[in-house]
Amino acid sequence: MVNLPDHLYEDYSKLKLTSPNPYASSSYASSSSAPPPLLGLTIVPNPTVQMIFQWVYDLHKPNSFESDFALHNLAYHRNNFDFLPRLLWESHGTAYIMLQKIIEVYRHIVGHISLPFSPNLNPLRVYDVLLLFQTMAYHQDTKGHFLKAKMPNYFYPLMDIGVADRPYERMRLGALGVIAHMLKASEDGAATRFLMDTSAVSHCVKPIEFGSTDSKTVAVFILHKIMSTDEGLQYCCVLADRFFVIDELLKKLLHQLSFMARPAPALFRLIVGCYSKLSKKSRVREGLRRYPPNLLFDGTFTRMIAEDEVTGNYWKQLVENMENNNNEAPKRLLSMK
Repeated sequence: MVNLPDHLYEDYSKLKLTSPNPYASSSYASSSSAPPPLLGLTIVPNPTVQMIFQWVYDLHKPNSFESDFALHNLAYHRNNFDFLPRLLWESHGTAYIMLQKIIEVYRHIVGHISLPFSPNLNPLRVYDVLLLFQTMAYHQDTKGHFLKAKMPNYFYPLMDIGVADRPYERMRLGALGVIAHMLKASEDGAATRFLMDTSAVSHCVKPIEFGSTDSKTVAVFILHKIMSTDEGLQYCCVLADRFFVIDELLKKLLHQLSFMARPAPALFRLIVGCYSKLSKKSRVREGLRRYPPNLLFDGTFTRMIAEDEVTGNYWKQLVENMENNNNEAPKRLLSMK
């Protein structure tokens, strides 16, 4: 098991945290804004700082009502107390106790088989834990320690769940949210480099294949963020097999969206954004000219491209890149400009 950093006790009153919400434009924003209610557990509407400290202390009482109550309320109020991420990370043993909730899930995940949960494992409690880990992955004073401890490795198995059942979907979505918050908070590219070193792209496959629209959106958000750096874009394109895996996933998503009465705008925007970034590479352009994402050019999504400025700009850049130094670019690209 990865060793967590030493715990330090400091003055939490000086901390400041902007409430993390990297998916303001997607439906995931609403789905992750508050944990679903747990049977028999109530939400304290206006907790005090003393109550927050007590709840963190109560997390150390495993498999008890006090622990479940504390976990659920901490998750619900996670964005209301600036010091909470550091308190969770730096109070002795708390992050380890929370991590045990994640590790308990592993034995219930066997390929495409969903095994019954043990009485002490409630998927909604696991989701609460994941919401709290999201704040630690995002907070300016814990994100570095979070990455140094190689914490994302613990969440990959949840992303790799190969079933669509709702309890597993919720855990998959929460795990994706941890990685996405970490990427959103990274300003020096360290998170992207870590994800490249740990083959994070391969862990986005199952969410795209089995996940809900929200999970698909966050998975493509992760791909898009990786491609947003020069290193990440090179990583996605340097191996033909890796590029074709990404290309196949994006085309599957376009196919699925084409059959929806109301396609998800945020997901579509990210798909077009990924193609726009991939097309910056000359080798990729050749591949896209030979095997283009036809649904982007045959009029299927004309209205969605026209209605969203960001999506429209991504699409125009994609077309320009594909036509660059290529006199034989498909004529349909020219006709849609």
